[in-house]
Amino acid sequence: MKNYKIIVPKVGASNELGTEVKLYQHSEVIEAAEDWQEKTMQVFVDNGWAMELKDDAPNMTSEPVAVEVVDDEPVRARNEKGQLLGDDPTTPEVNEAWEGGEAPQAKKTVAKKKATASPKKSTQKNK
Repeated sequence: MKNYKIIVPKVGASNELGTEVKLYQHSEVIEAAEDWQEKTMQVFVDNGWAMELKDDAPNMTSEPVAVEVVDDEPVRARNEKGQLLGDDPTTPEVNEAWEGGEAPQAKKTVAKKKATASPKKSTQKNK
């Protein structure tokens, strides 16, 4: 039996037939006890969404561990099915569409200057 730690939250199969799905949470540790779980987790590892935990790893538990994610990019909030959540307009102080309740600040853009048209040079020789 191998253990895997989810790096990127993703939706994946939660049964052998793949008829049910679940959202695998960030830092969740999955014990792949069956062959279908092993194959699912191998897809996660191949795509960089999970990593295999070695048996000799210290402090390895099967419970999720709270890890502070330091990332420059804001993360959209998702429901249990992995679908994006929208903002509730009745709560102006909280933006439910973003994790942490705050929308990212708009980036300032600099207008590009228009290129001036230069006169075309003739390629024909004067006779």
